[in-house]
Amino acid sequence: MRVEIVLWPHPVLLAGTKPVEQADVDADFRDTVAQMTKLMVDLRGVGLAAPQAGIGRRFMLVSPTGEAADTKAMLNPEILAREGEEDMEEGCLSFPKVYGNVRRAARVKARYRDLDFVEHTVELEGFVARIFQHELDHLDGVVFIDRMDDADLEAAKPRLAELKKARAAAAK
Repeated sequence: MRVEIVLWPHPVLLAGTKPVEQADVDADFRDTVAQMTKLMVDLRGVGLAAPQAGIGRRFMLVSPTGEAADTKAMLNPEILAREGEEDMEEGCLSFPKVYGNVRRAARVKARYRDLDFVEHTVELEGFVARIFQHELDHLDGVVFIDRMDDADLEAAKPRLAELKKARAAAAK
């Protein structure tokens, strides 16, 4: 399987995902994760959710440094608790040249499984917590423009119209 970034408004970005079962984590799955990691690093991203690669499954990558060695594959992630709030500008590989301010929890307690299907519970804060929440939203069919502040969303409308037009042309 060749992994490519899916651009908004592709339906897979809005559909939500199905859980990953332990039996799913085979050599092909691991190869897909490796390809997604390479793609994310090549595009200078810090996170990538399966739907962004056209895959409707519940897994994501988080890499606070944007380096492959620092990338964690997180299967079936969930947030157990949120604390505090902070605003920060975000971008998204599925929304090239779109940026906007998004309010998210400053700290999260989360649970996920790794590629060996071992369960982990972690406490994340700051930038890593933001990446986790952004990618988790993708798994739930929520995109960052859904959370963007009104002024930034308004400013992004011309670019979003371009993306819609390009998607319509590609679908023909």
